[in-house]
Amino acid sequence: MQEVGAAYVPPGNFNPPMLAGAGAELFDIVIRMDGLGSFADEIKNCVEIPLGRQKLKVLSLERILASKIAANRTKDRLTIPVLRDALAAMQTMKRRVKK
Repeated sequence: MQEVGAAYVPPGNFNPPMLAGAGAELFDIVIRMDGLGSFADEIKNCVEIPLGRQKLKVLSLERILASKIAANRTKDRLTIPVLRDALAAMQTMKRRVKK
């Protein structure tokens, strides 16, 4: 995060954890996952992606979509069609690669 000018701001009295700085928009802190299993269950099925010298565990697109559907916030409802389209495109690509 330091390399992109972002910093972690720990939670305070009434504030959740946050990210600050110019590069903060590249990251998101998830403190609650609607519609999903426990953290311990979900992390078992995460996808690992490389980020510099590190590997990050991230939810699969299917699980992100499930959480957005369950949360049902306005911003999630706007994102759901895009996530569905991305998931369909990924599934089509996987089928083509298998042939």
